[in-house]
Amino acid sequence: MFSYLYPALMEQVEPDKKNKTQMTICLRLLYFFVLFSVARSLYAADNLSIAVATALGEISSIDKSELNKRLESILNTHKIKNKNSQNAIYHSLLAESYATIKDHKTPISDSLFSQAIAEAKKTNDTGLLIWVNTLYGFYHYTYSDYINALPYFLESSRNITSLSTGRIPEANQVLIKNAYFFGTIDDNEKSLDLLQSALAITDTSSSEYGQILYAIGLLYMKKEQWQDAEDYFNRTLSSSQANVDSLRYAKTLGELALLYQQRGEAQKAVSSLLENISLSEKNNDPRNTMYAQMQLGRVYLQNGNTDSSWHYLANALEYAQTKDYLKGYEKDILELQLDIVRTKNNPHGELALRRRLEQINQHLSVTDGASIVDKVNWETQKERIHWQLEAEQVKLNRASLLKWAWGAVSVLLLAIIILLLITYKRRLRLQQVEFEKKLLSFQIEKIESETTLSNTHNTLASYKVYLEDKNQQIQRLEGEITKLRDNSSTNTKKQRLSLESLLKSHLLTDESWFEFKKAFMAENADAYQTILTCLPDITESGLRIILLLKMGLDNHQISHLLGVTTDAVRKSKQRIRKKYGDRYDQIFIFETSED
Repeated sequence: MFSYLYPALMEQVEPDKKNKTQMTICLRLLYFFVLFSVARSLYAADNLSIAVATALGEISSIDKSELNKRLESILNTHKIKNKNSQNAIYHSLLAESYATIKDHKTPISDSLFSQAIAEAKKTNDTGLLIWVNTLYGFYHYTYSDYINALPYFLESSRNITSLSTGRIPEANQVLIKNAYFFGTIDDNEKSLDLLQSALAITDTSSSEYGQILYAIGLLYMKKEQWQDAEDYFNRTLSSSQANVDSLRYAKTLGELALLYQQRGEAQKAVSSLLENISLSEKNNDPRNTMYAQMQLGRVYLQNGNTDSSWHYLANALEYAQTKDYLKGYEKDILELQLDIVRTKNNPHGELALRRRLEQINQHLSVTDGASIVDKVNWETQKERIHWQLEAEQVKLNRASLLKWAWGAVSVLLLAIIILLLITYKRRLRLQQVEFEKKLLSFQIEKIESETTLSNTHNTLASYKVYLEDKNQQIQRLEGEITKLRDNSSTNTKKQRLSLESLLKSHLLTDESWFEFKKAFMAENADAYQTILTCLPDITESGLRIILLLKMGLDNHQISHLLGVTTDAVRKSKQRIRKKYGDRYDQIFIFETSED
């Protein structure tokens, strides 16, 4: 193996010479290994030095001063003396500042954040890790990279609620940034909990207080709790005026304008948005100016003023096109412009807009589009289920240790009774844990099946697999319910009710039926029209059975999906056959594209 380095290995040598040769080889290999390790360490140190020097070289003296003030504030507030902790904080702040002046993600910022994560892990300081992970996650989130933001927010949120806020640097900002992320991926309840926690520890005289009130108002508006949203926005206006935060005041006017428009107060909505734009321009905030112009364009369009709408949408589009991470807004603007060119019967303009929208949708499909948000939401749910399983296992281990300790103290008097009791309770708890694991497994299978269907854009082929999976899951659930039916214990009844509730969620709801029917009509329009022609005035319930039969399902499988007995399905088919006669058989002459 080493003959090209050590020709002597190919020669016949005496045993003592051979041993010396082997020792020489080992020493040389050890030397190369040490040399490689040192070189690697020096290379990493050089890369870090280059990253720090590059960032410092482009950050203004004012920004450096602000960075140092923030660094000193964190170090003094939390009395941080550990060198790794200090470095982690400094590199995180430097990475954030550099990304801010560049206004996009950069390898320099990524390198500094990665170094900060590594340094924070060496400290075993949970609060510091939460802070660094939050900053790195928010860096990705700011530039619409939700996939890369997810692991850092999952890591920070895992301990954020159980740890005292006093141990977390800049705790209120950490809570706010986590809330923003989880609100964006539609985990609204978690986001609201985090914001309420942040509100409780934030001084009312701080500009952050208005920031939190505003974010809570947005969440309530997202949940269509209009009155709660308006109350929080009005509180935000008061806080912004008290703290001289004109930009927050402007943003709040913009959101209130949407509520006014919804109530039919169009002029009030327009006035609020115009004031929003004016204040945003005075505060030199082009992003909020763009957003307000887009919303004003939307309001004008809803009120039939297409010329004014186009004017403000064009202004908003001009800025949105300058930033890759604003593609989502660019899409919203183009869709509004598309509505305008349709009303003006401009086919050439419509074609150009559709082509541009197609390009943007391709970009959003891997950054911050709806499919990415759904994927991130699913990954979040899956990770939480994993945490629940871990927590249950930890609880079980702790309970087991406590029981053994208690049994050891009491063994002299009640050894036999205690051992029997421990064994019995342990068995019950193990059964409960196993049941919960099984239930979570069923839930995961259901979510995975629905996610797979969504990711395949609801094609008939995917629906066929989806329906078959549903039937298998329903059969397994029914089997588990049957096992529990003869047991009348309270715990077993609860387990059975949980399984029955999950079983009901598998049934074909009106919404899922509508999506399935839409997919069938899209891919098999001829077959669908044949059904309507051959079976005029067929009821919706009858149509469900016919379409499911066309998908290759039998009576038993259909009964599972509809939540009825097999006899009920059979009788429905008989009634349809009796009503339509030979025309019933004709519809099965035409094979679906799936067949």
